[in-house]
Amino acid sequence: MNKAKSVFIVLFLVLINLSLLHVATLSWHSPLGPGWIGVFVLALPNFYLFVWMFMRRRARTSRNLHLLMAANLTGIALVLTDPGMEADPLPLILGNLIFFGSIAYIFWYSNLGERNNAMLNEGEKLPVFELNTPDGESFSSEQFKGAAWLLMFYRGNWCPLCMTQIGEVAARYIDLDRLGVKVALISPQPETKTKELAERFKVPMRFFVDTDFKASKKLKLVHENGVPFGLKWMGHGEDTVLPTVLIINKHGRIVYSDQTSNYRVRPEPEQFLEVARQKLGGAES
Repeated sequence: MNKAKSVFIVLFLVLINLSLLHVATLSWHSPLGPGWIGVFVLALPNFYLFVWMFMRRRARTSRNLHLLMAANLTGIALVLTDPGMEADPLPLILGNLIFFGSIAYIFWYSNLGERNNAMLNEGEKLPVFELNTPDGESFSSEQFKGAAWLLMFYRGNWCPLCMTQIGEVAARYIDLDRLGVKVALISPQPETKTKELAERFKVPMRFFVDTDFKASKKLKLVHENGVPFGLKWMGHGEDTVLPTVLIINKHGRIVYSDQTSNYRVRPEPEQFLEVARQKLGGAES
């Protein structure tokens, strides 16, 4: 199933880009009929969604993307009511492909499944696992003890929402530090990619590499075939990690756990600060 998702997302992006290009070419030569206008109404908002994510304005969207759904319904209505459909069925074909592709993206591709990893629930002791620094040095999760930490398991540099979320945390690093919370960012991506990312930020967050998915396997966070098809030829693997955020106290006990079931739905940085104020302040003193 995940393999199908990794291929789907690439094909869907190609579809909406080629559809917009074709509509633009047609409009240059003659006015567009209702069917082609419908294809444009379908393709443009879907295209904009991905552009918006890569612009890194926010690290999250609504779960069901209601505005996009409204645009999808409007576009498919124009396609289906086009009186010239019999003479030119291509708008009908493209319109349906984009419509159902968008529905699949919203409700199928984005869904990570039900996640209820008991070992990562609030109140549990953080399991012991091994990581590596970007320079290849070993690091045990036991070394987190003695301080409160925000642990973010992110998919990789290729994931725009992950990069935006890391940027949000970096922007609030001083606030977290004042509350006694250190930040550790963990990914199974290659060490070279993690080094590239670490160099982008000037705040002292710690970056770690989950080499060979040792930690992810121990914590049951492996997302098999979670990387979009083709990115392995750009230095990424095929598997990744399920986006997860944990906050642990100085004793290594989990006081906050976000195991999102939708990769587009992520916690706000203010939640981390509120947890630090409420559960790491008076509770630990």
